[in-house]
Amino acid sequence: MAPAFSAQVPALRRGALRVRWVTAALFSSGILAGNKPILVRDFVRSALYDPNHGYFSKRAGPVGVLDASIRFNQLEGRSAYIQHLDKLYKKHDIAWFTPVELFKPWYAYTIAASILRTANLSVPLKIYEIGGGSGTCAKCILDYMMLNAPPKVYNDMKYISVEISSSLAEKQLETVGEVQSHLSKFTVEHRDAINRPGWGRTDPHPCWVLMLEVLDNLPHDLVYSPDQVSPWMEVWIEKVKGRKFTSFRSL
Repeated sequence: MAPAFSAQVPALRRGALRVRWVTAALFSSGILAGNKPILVRDFVRSALYDPNHGYFSKRAGPVGVLDASIRFNQLEGRSAYIQHLDKLYKKHDIAWFTPVELFKPWYAYTIAASILRTANLSVPLKIYEIGGGSGTCAKCILDYMMLNAPPKVYNDMKYISVEISSSLAEKQLETVGEVQSHLSKFTVEHRDAINRPGWGRTDPHPCWVLMLEVLDNLPHDLVYSPDQVSPWMEVWIEKVKGRKFTSFRSL
């Protein structure tokens, strides 16, 4: 492990570099065990996906679900949409809605139409969705295929959701199960999609892979350089006297 870099940073800069992590949602005591520093990638992964305290593991439901589709033809422009959205957030008391939820069913219908238009329908259609949220995208795509695809395409298709959160995996089954015939086409694999062994043996058959709102939720490293000539440093999260701070170590 490389030594902490803070000793190499001028004193005036050191205060600016050593910044307290202030996001309240990430202040779970389980994220940092003891005083051992961890990389940002491990901190993000624990904060989002830990089965005990991770954001996406909450039973209350981290992803909002609308009772009905928004009737955009009744909204007079952008300001009316923003006001309506504000009311929805206050009503549901949720942190955020995904685009596929706000624009359902049309967002998912557009994806389904593109798949149906370009897929090789001589082989069974197989769709993977990584991080399927509440299951809205899966249900709407299956709805579209049921209504618009040749019966054989819908009857033979498989839709596999790869979901790291057990609570969201359950929610997806509940959402898709609103249409009984969808359940024979839909499965949830409760696992981490970035874990290579979880994918098993290579399948040579064509498939579609959907990732909506995924890249911004992937664990990642964070690097920093105070100027254009200083070496790059990796950012670590550590606990100092019960508080979380960022520290910097040379790469």
